Amino acid sequence: MPISSTHDMLERTGVGAASQSAYTYLFPDLAGDETVGCFAGTTPRQTWERLCAFEIATRVPLSDMPVLQMRLPPHYTYFGQFMNHDISAPVGDVMAHAASGPLGVVGAVDPPGLDRAKRAGTAVILGNLANEHPEPLMLASLYGDGPGSADPAIRALYQGGKRFRLGQTRREAEKLFTDLMLDPARILHATGAPDIPRSGGQPLIADQRNDENLILSQLHLALMLFHNKVVTALEPAFPDPAQCFAEARALVTRQYHWLILNDYLPQLLSGEVRTGPFASYPSRLTRANEVPLEFTTAAFRFGHSMVSAAYDFNANFGVKGRVSTEGARLEELFAFTSHRNMAQVGPGLPELPDHWVIDWDRMTRRLPGRQAIPPRGFGSAERIDLSFAPDMLNLVGNSEVAVHGSILFRNLMRGFHRRIPFGQVLAARYGVAPLTEAEVRDSLPQETLLPPGAKGLRQVAGELGLLAETPAWLYLLCESRIRENGERVGATASHIIADTIVGLLRLNPGSLLTSPGRPWHPRQSVLTTPGAEGLTSIRKFLRFAVRDTAQV
Repeated sequence: MPISSTHDMLERTGVGAASQSAYTYLFPDLAGDETVGCFAGTTPRQTWERLCAFEIATRVPLSDMPVLQMRLPPHYTYFGQFMNHDISAPVGDVMAHAASGPLGVVGAVDPPGLDRAKRAGTAVILGNLANEHPEPLMLASLYGDGPGSADPAIRALYQGGKRFRLGQTRREAEKLFTDLMLDPARILHATGAPDIPRSGGQPLIADQRNDENLILSQLHLALMLFHNKVVTALEPAFPDPAQCFAEARALVTRQYHWLILNDYLPQLLSGEVRTGPFASYPSRLTRANEVPLEFTTAAFRFGHSMVSAAYDFNANFGVKGRVSTEGARLEELFAFTSHRNMAQVGPGLPELPDHWVIDWDRMTRRLPGRQAIPPRGFGSAERIDLSFAPDMLNLVGNSEVAVHGSILFRNLMRGFHRRIPFGQVLAARYGVAPLTEAEVRDSLPQETLLPPGAKGLRQVAGELGLLAETPAWLYLLCESRIRENGERVGATASHIIADTIVGLLRLNPGSLLTSPGRPWHPRQSVLTTPGAEGLTSIRKFLRFAVRDTAQV
């Protein structure tokens, strides 16, 4: 989707800058250095030209990097995407507002007069890039500013001042299946299953990015369903709708934060930073509601690599699926969204077909072991490296499929324009042994078949200087591949991620780490029976959220 797209209803309805927060740098001294992100002995223009040359070298098929699956189920990929949307919703760019004229912007299509090799200073960058979330990581992407909002579009998300308003799936006519040469009697339907509400091709949720693909959309729905269950449990004690909503939001937020600190981060971050509970990590953030650009531009962009080509999605699309035994393909999961008008089934469908409801039990279960690994992208997330699912709409190796260029192109240029230091420099700041040139080279894909006279990506990287000085986003993927076998993010990225997430929680009033009654555990939830352990994993949480709702 376009980088400058609308994030949520707040921006579209004109809520002002008072509702925004800011971006910052973990290492402002590095970002302020005129040579930051420039290869030794080069000007910014020469560095930019080298980055472009490297991106061009990725456009040939890269086939010698083995595609490996992680031990983690795929729901961690999309929980991380939800978190990213809940932390960062960038508004503005240096291109549009810099007083000195057109400056750098990430994109393959340039406005007239733009010089993409020119960079802004840190003051211009931070002064013209705002975060639409006023309190990052506090579930603004789910709640907006609540049922008491001055914005009628946000108020309309709720009913009774405390519950989320839900949509409903639709059942397709049998002719649809017979036209596809399928037996309608074999199709399983989640009759009456809820969905996010939709209208006129728009998802009626606070952060519309969460309807970008069907898995993320169904995860957002699970959070809405969970909130509504909390409201039902709290109503007897809190008859006032406003108070009931506030108590429910506080409990949902505590549960969300607990899962981040005790399931998501322990599963994804390097053992080098997991020396104790993540709640005790000594974050270097000093101001509330400021998100480091090293985090959002580089360290937390590993999720693209975890995306699989297909998923064991439900009984219709999955292992022994009734419609497809090849699973739900990535292209289909993007098609079943409001933005795509449910394009796979027909133009302009207002609701999600009920045979496309996710089965969270399938999507969250772990592989039984290292034996009998399913086909690629079928049962788990893919490892963190430079291998991308071939059906991604803007994957590495194809710069023509998206207006802003390939993932690699966009992420390299973001880092360059936002003055992010090379990965080796960031590693040294955290006391992590930097990758050697040989390690960076070995982590890059190797081409099998090259046109006559063409150079391989590893050779190009060496000639351009990217093995000794590696752009941060690229370096952090290489670090994961070499140091963690792609099963976790590497130590440098892990420090940046822990710095950011723990820092935001520690500095935001109302978070799990600052709210009254700490320490809190899911067994204390009103939704847990006495003596039960509670919802102590994302898997348990998602399965509970959709329990007693129709499922395929």
